[in-house]
Amino acid sequence: MQRPVVVDGVEIVAPEPGKNLPPGAFTSAAVFEIEQRTVFARSWVHVADLADLPEPGSYVAATIGRTPVIILRDRHTGELRGFLNACRHRGAQLLEGKGTCNKQIKCPYHAWSYGTDGKLLGVPHREEFPAEVSQMGLISIRVDSCGPLVFACLDAAAPAFAEWVGTLPTAIAGTETWKLGFELRYEIAANWKLFVENANDGYHIQFVHDVLTDLLLENSGDTTLEPHSAYTYAGIDPKYVPPELDPTQAKIRFGCIFPNLIPVLTPSDLTYIRVDPIGHDRLALFVRSYDDGTLPHLTEFRKLAFQRTTDQDIAVVLRTQRGLHAHGLPAGIHASTLEQRIGHFERMWADAITSEPAPKRHLAIAT
Repeated sequence: MQRPVVVDGVEIVAPEPGKNLPPGAFTSAAVFEIEQRTVFARSWVHVADLADLPEPGSYVAATIGRTPVIILRDRHTGELRGFLNACRHRGAQLLEGKGTCNKQIKCPYHAWSYGTDGKLLGVPHREEFPAEVSQMGLISIRVDSCGPLVFACLDAAAPAFAEWVGTLPTAIAGTETWKLGFELRYEIAANWKLFVENANDGYHIQFVHDVLTDLLLENSGDTTLEPHSAYTYAGIDPKYVPPELDPTQAKIRFGCIFPNLIPVLTPSDLTYIRVDPIGHDRLALFVRSYDDGTLPHLTEFRKLAFQRTTDQDIAVVLRTQRGLHAHGLPAGIHASTLEQRIGHFERMWADAITSEPAPKRHLAIAT
């Protein structure tokens, strides 16, 4: 039996079937700090899209949890590379936003420079440094992609990318050529896990959402749990299926790639929500939607429908964040079918937290 870990007075162990994590898992700043090294630092995390990196020298400054990283295309080989976004001299962040490196990456602080392969190119006043600096290139990280999505991983010992994302590459094969329909950003005063769990919650749809309730065929969901992900296929009401599509093949695929990516796929569009952790009580949502170009007249409708649905989700997530601060509130429960992806997510999360050797600060193994 897995031994529970206690973080800031919160006992963490993979919940039994039908049981949820304790409220403190969503409200504790100490738990959030542990997550940075046990969840985000050991997972494959979405960091960019291929459209952000169209040519050699293109780069994106991103984060994995709170770790700043650079994703770029090597100027010579064109391959995707990833590095910590920190100069080896004093740790200054090298790049911001996205753009194209000319011939090198130059630190804006002391002008150390690096190639797009990460090798150290230049050190002003090198004679001032008694240590050997020639091998002080950028710290590399793992990078891979599927469809239009680019992922990175800080942990060399984490499972292979193909194992992590499961059947997602097959589901979204061909979407890398689709065009951007819309992009949205939100910032919310809630714990990142609450929004991920809401996206994995099939129980609330009929009570919270009007568009989704009308769009999806009732009782049509078929859920699959994978080692690091989960997804559900559900039927789309024929009245929402354009005449260009076969109604029998009109299904929507939604789920989660652990820890924080929510991809949603229909026959003609791919929309994702990335839930970025800012603090124990604050998150950011980054949303992009791509489509195959066959139904351009529906792009604005999809955007408005998404915004309405997300506003409804935000409202209930904020209520949940506030309610979980109730002193003495025990762990809740979840529905066996409609919320089974929540149980799977919480077990993956608890397994990650409890995998860290103890003792650490704020962490102890319960006896």
